[in-house]
Amino acid sequence: MSEKASSYNPYQIILHWLIAVLIIANYFISDHMKRFFDAHLANNNSPANWVENFHIYAGLTILSLVVIRTIVRLLSRKTEKISTGNAFLDKISHYSHELLYVLMFLVPAFGAIAWFFDVDELGYIHVITMDCMMALVLVHAAAALFHHYILEDKLLLRMLGRS
Repeated sequence: MSEKASSYNPYQIILHWLIAVLIIANYFISDHMKRFFDAHLANNNSPANWVENFHIYAGLTILSLVVIRTIVRLLSRKTEKISTGNAFLDKISHYSHELLYVLMFLVPAFGAIAWFFDVDELGYIHVITMDCMMALVLVHAAAALFHHYILEDKLLLRMLGRS
């Protein structure tokens, strides 16, 4: 049986933080994307300003990086599981991570299909799934802080490459 790693490898860490920064940046600059998307559907125009361009290309980059991250995750040694001491919370942690990977893939995929294939309904689904993903991102960040400050189990340090 192979030994489990105590920390994530550098590729996993870099991909984690790069994807996180792109998701957060894309979320905060996308206030007017509904208006831009409607104009795009009406005129079938290409992106005309930096917000549209950033949002579209950051989304495509996120999609690509999530695929790469999934491959790296599958090929990397598994990290040691750190338990909260509560089986229910541990199970929620497992399923929320899996759901986060699914949403990190689906959100930009829905957005890309909506934009490039002019599928209005998928634009709404993109927004709904993005809101769900952002809520899960907040829970994920809160859980990492809970591990770091309450449980003091050094879990957060693993994603910083320090354990």
